[in-house]
This record gives sequence, C-alpha cells and structure tokens, in this order.
Amino acid sequence: MPYHIRAGKGDVAPVVIGVGDPARAKLFASLLDRARQVNEHRYPVYTGYFRDRPITVAAHGIGGPSAAIAIEELRMLGMEIFIRIGTAGSFGDLEVGDVVVAAAAAAPPGGVLGAYFGGHLPPLAADPQLTLALAKALGARMGYVVSSDAFYAEDPHFVEFWKSRRALAVEMECATAMALGWLRGFKTGCVLVISNIVGRHDVVDLTERFKDVFFKTLTALDIVETSAGRLTSRLSSDGLPSFL
Repeated sequence: MPYHIRAGKGDVAPVVIGVGDPARAKLFASLLDRARQVNEHRYPVYTGYFRDRPITVAAHGIGGPSAAIAIEELRMLGMEIFIRIGTAGSFGDLEVGDVVVAAAAAAPPGGVLGAYFGGHLPPLAADPQLTLALAKALGARMGYVVSSDAFYAEDPHFVEFWKSRRALAVEMECATAMALGWLRGFKTGCVLVISNIVGRHDVVDLTERFKDVFFKTLTALDIVETSAGRLTSRLSSDGLPSFL
C-alpha cells in the first residue's frame, strides 16, 4: 500500500481524473454512479461509474511536487490513463470559462522534474491520441501551456515573455503529469478551464462549466477506444501497419 493513498489496487480505476481542489474532486464524484471514497488520507480519492465504466477522481493538491506524489501512487494502484481537469490563468487571448486542451507544457529547469531527469530536458507532451480525442469532445482550443510552481511569481514581464512565445496560459501541474506519463508508461491528458486573466483577480463561479467539461471529458474515452480499434484493425499479423 502506498504511503499517502491508502487504498488497494481494486480501489482505483484504470481511468483517473485528477484535480487540484478537493472540493472539485467531491463535486465530480457526486456526478458518478455508485461513487465511494476510497482514500481520505492526504489526497481525497473517489471511485464510481460513468455508463458502467469505472472512473476514479483524485485530488492531487497544488503544484508539481504534490501532484507527482499522487500520480506515482495512483500508477502503483493500477492507473492507466490520467486526465487532469484543472484551472489556468490566461495570458490574454482566452477569456474566463474558455477551455484549453494542453498538448504540451513548458516548465523551468530544476525542481521536481530535475529530480527525475537529472539535468536532461524531460518529455513535456501529453498523449497525442488522447489529446486529440479530448479536443474533439470538448470543442476546445489546443496548444501549449506553462507550468509553474510559483503561483505569485508572475509579473507583466512573465506574461509578455510567454505570450510572445505563443503559450496560451499558465497553470501548475501539467508538465509533471506529462513527464511522469512517459516515464511510468501511462497516457496523460490535460484539460484546463480558464479561471482568470493573469494579473486580474476576478472571482467567477465555474461550477456548471466544470460539470459540462467533466462529462465531455469522459465521452472522449469512447473516441480513444474507437480510434484504437481502427488502428488495430489496420495492423497486419506481424504488427506493422497494413499499408506499409
């Protein structure tokens, strides 16, 4: 049993929806059928069903280091797909309530990623098939975001630096999830709802928006399975695409 998520393998579904906010984890769990809380220690974790598919919802906390602990332990417990549904601050081109599917992330050197990759640049991209399915299901903008562990470090220079490099928004956990996906062998997807414009502090109730995003995110899993089936059908007996 892991140190922080005190659950067994049968308690965690292959598909995990990760959120930073424990209240949002509870909200999403309430939208599932037959949901039960499988862990209360450190990270709230719930498992239920959506259209008879088991789904786990886990609150991974704020920032890459916290998310890394939760993600590692969820993988130990049988997770195969991790989809983060979180918030992000827009650099100005996106409005509050808009949805972004992050295909990749930028992150500063060092920190938790430096601990894993020891001076090398980590692979900071989401699973391509899952990313396309999420963008299709959500009708969302797709691009790259910046992951930062320093919530209050952003200033006008930070915004202009990344906006000029065509980043869409800033958040805190996608880079860690993406890197660990490739390192540990699970699929990662990142869905972000714009909660503010960086530099402004508008408070908007996004509860209904998150409910809609949650259900559409789960429907993307059917798109992934259908696409995987089509790919498999095109493979020859030696495992190579039949058109080669």
